[in-house]
Amino acid sequence: MANNQDKFKSIRSYNDDEVSKVISELLDEGQFSKILSFAYPENQVTQIRQHLKKINTIKDFQKDVVYFFVSKIKNRIISNLSFSGLQHLDPKKSYLFMSNHRDIILDSALLNILLHENGFTTTENAIGSNLLLLPWIEKIVRLNKSFIVKRGLPVREMLQASRELSEYIYHSLHEKKNSVWIAQKEGRTKDGNDKTHPGLLKMLTIAYDTSIIRSFKKMNIVPVSISYEIEPLVKSKTIELYTKFETGKYEKAPKEDLWSMQGGLNTYKGRVHISFGKPLKRKLLKLKRIHNRNEQFAKLAQIIDTQIYKNYKLFPGNYAAYDILFNTDYFKDRYTDLEFEEFKNHMNKEIEQIKGNKKIIRMIFLGIYANPVINKYTLRQKPISFV
Repeated sequence: MANNQDKFKSIRSYNDDEVSKVISELLDEGQFSKILSFAYPENQVTQIRQHLKKINTIKDFQKDVVYFFVSKIKNRIISNLSFSGLQHLDPKKSYLFMSNHRDIILDSALLNILLHENGFTTTENAIGSNLLLLPWIEKIVRLNKSFIVKRGLPVREMLQASRELSEYIYHSLHEKKNSVWIAQKEGRTKDGNDKTHPGLLKMLTIAYDTSIIRSFKKMNIVPVSISYEIEPLVKSKTIELYTKFETGKYEKAPKEDLWSMQGGLNTYKGRVHISFGKPLKRKLLKLKRIHNRNEQFAKLAQIIDTQIYKNYKLFPGNYAAYDILFNTDYFKDRYTDLEFEEFKNHMNKEIEQIKGNKKIIRMIFLGIYANPVINKYTLRQKPISFV
């Protein structure tokens, strides 16, 4: 175990024997002190700092710090967090939770709140190295059972990083017996059209010396659907898609990822639902009829996507967006007149702040909300894309 931990030192989450030292370093960070002042009343900060100095396990850090902090954010920006599907899972088993990805921090944070409150062990969480913009951010996420997915490497180094990542996920699932959360593709979905990337699935199998089907059976993959009533940072996503449509590219500002993390924690989301799918077992048998490996990965991506779509919890705004976009009243029984007007007001408020062709901007905005409807009901229309 120790050798494995040393092997993965550059990407793994912290161990219990590292907690005290890292917390001590965080307490000397001015930005971390600001977070404590935000999370706790002023008269409690000194007491909390003293309590932090006594924490020496990851479990206690999550329970005493992360759970409190995320719960406070949840109560402020989410009107109701609901879930379904946990009855199909065993708290004593480890799973690979493969999820659609809409918010940088909240997706895995909310999932882990639900796991913790329902008697499950929290997951280890994949996070891109591009998000670790400051040393204290990396310290916090690794204390919170996150492991690093290296981004932006040359091809040869990327191949080695993929092997290292695959082996670490294998190590977490089968040696540490810990569940893992990973997004279905690199980066958040911006246009509402969630798609599993076959390359991600290929990476996962590198550490397994067996067939694709047996490898994925052993992983215990559980597709997860995260549904937000109000799309996280929808204005920013609309701007990015519109810029790509107009110019063919979009370049992030230097601190844009940091702004996105902060914005995701500060903007209202309305209702949020997390649906845990059933572990992929029998569905994997469909891969037996396919002999080409790339086609097997593509088919499995489709299987995961189908379960994610099926388990979406759609809200009135999703249905309203579809009817507005396609000028129909097909889903008029899914929203009231008031809910229809509330969604239109939400749309108008967001897009009036975006410069450009308002007709295209409006279509992009509506597509973000309507694409989950198209995917869930496999309607004739293809998902709306402006990229």
